Amino acid sequence: MSRILAFSFVLLLAANALGQKVSASLDRSTTSVGESVGLTINCENFQPRSIPRLQVIPGLRIASAATEQKIQLANGKRTSFIIYNYLITPIKPGTYTLPSVSVNANGRTLRTKPLKLNVLATRQNPPDDNGLSKYAFIRLIPGKTTAYVGEAIPVKIQLFLQNGRYNSPELTAEGFNFADFPKPSSSQAQKGNEIYQVRTFSTAATPVKAGSLQLGPVKLNVVLKIRQQQRRRSPFNDPFDGFFNRYQDVPFNLEAKAQTITVKPLPTTNKPASFYGAVGRYTMQAKASPLEVTVGDPVTVNIQISGQGTIESLNLPKLDWSGFKSYEPSVTTKKDNPLGLRGSRIFEQVVIPESDTIAEMPRIEFSFFDPVTSQYRVLAKGPFPLKVNPSSKPVAPVIGGNTAQETEDPDSPPQTDILTIKHHLGSLGQAMPLIARPNFWLLQSIPLLLWIAALAWRRKTNALANNPGLRRKRQVAERTRAGLAKLTELAKREEAGEFHAELADLLREQIGLRLDIPAEGITADVVHSFAAGNKLGEGTRGDIRKLFAACDRASYAGSQTTGELKSNLALLKEVFSALK
Repeated sequence: MSRILAFSFVLLLAANALGQKVSASLDRSTTSVGESVGLTINCENFQPRSIPRLQVIPGLRIASAATEQKIQLANGKRTSFIIYNYLITPIKPGTYTLPSVSVNANGRTLRTKPLKLNVLATRQNPPDDNGLSKYAFIRLIPGKTTAYVGEAIPVKIQLFLQNGRYNSPELTAEGFNFADFPKPSSSQAQKGNEIYQVRTFSTAATPVKAGSLQLGPVKLNVVLKIRQQQRRRSPFNDPFDGFFNRYQDVPFNLEAKAQTITVKPLPTTNKPASFYGAVGRYTMQAKASPLEVTVGDPVTVNIQISGQGTIESLNLPKLDWSGFKSYEPSVTTKKDNPLGLRGSRIFEQVVIPESDTIAEMPRIEFSFFDPVTSQYRVLAKGPFPLKVNPSSKPVAPVIGGNTAQETEDPDSPPQTDILTIKHHLGSLGQAMPLIARPNFWLLQSIPLLLWIAALAWRRKTNALANNPGLRRKRQVAERTRAGLAKLTELAKREEAGEFHAELADLLREQIGLRLDIPAEGITADVVHSFAAGNKLGEGTRGDIRKLFAACDRASYAGSQTTGELKSNLALLKEVFSALK
């Protein structure tokens, strides 16, 4: 009995030991001098004897932040976590390697994996940002600056924002194909005494030509919420004055400079004949079944290519084997990350042997260029042994002899229930064939016309979705048409307050579209901005000031006549014509 208890105790300890894990992670792998990064050490299912100690690394200042404890229940299993948080503040730029951390777990030593931290130089504020860059800025971080044609480059765009709203970034670069932006990840960062909300947008840039290419610039529009300075208030003022207006919406255009990417062409030496443009690092698995068939029976060939690269662009050479009839393969793609840079591409193709002399299925090859070793690699599977049995269908014998046409009628068959085939169709044979009728071709053309219309609509929808500027232009045009009709009716009814509110909204939309800034928060002061000075004439800016002044007067002035409202409407139309 004691031996059974001892054995059970050993098994319990072994089960607990197998569930003990330790891991380390950074909330961001790229930062700048003076900008703190969070380091987390996660201990699973054990209590360390002491707080993990990090090695001293020249150029980095490391401080312990906090310790957390969590318990997770899933599928009847209880998992405990002890999380140690550290704050790493770089002092000098460079690439740092954070060594593995040793943690004592009940007499066993567990180690974390080393981590890399890329530290950039201190960001310089633009000279004409009016101090707004301390509230928000962006950063463009390519995964590498040297690549080959067809090699996917991970790209990150980091938005640092204290308080406000933001749009999706616009990344432009000639000579690159981009993956769609997935949902951005969120984290926090501290720089000096300022706390920023960090939104990280990820994509993949694939160069399509060689040379020194520019990746970027990146543009992003935000609306900052900036706390207003409170002026001294008189005791006779409204006690709630300024209570609800402590923050002001300020539009701000962010931009990150372009990065130079050196793109090298693929080498032409030792290029295999089976190379079809795949760049990355891959493995291949292949199988065929069944391996014993009859002439004319199908054999399914399954080929799976897995690895790292542009998975969706992988193609397999056609299996045009002699002695086999092949069909188009079905393709399935499995992505292991949102950008599609890791995963599998599965090809399933059916081939049919046409002769019983075939003894094997030929070798299958897949070639790719490895950017790490700068060499071509050929993956091969097979040949596969195949046994093809003769077909069991009987073959009609060919009887020689006199082939002259018989002139006499053959004897009638002995069975009275079998009728001879009529070779003359009578009136049915005189009917027009279906293929010669115009209505037949008219009906056949309907699916083609529907397909062409759907294709045109799809292209128009994609072009609109990929062009934020065009989409905004159409939205503003539709809003303007409806707003001008509404202003005409309000002017007839002499509703001055609602008229000027609608007029101000339409004016902001048109100015925002012309200057490429958010419409929210635009006031008469926009005419003094640098962008307005370059894009708008002096007369147009003066008319804009008049319209905003009229809207301000309408908030406290009395009712206005229909003539005055129509005059403001005519001036608004003149401004719209000038903005176009």
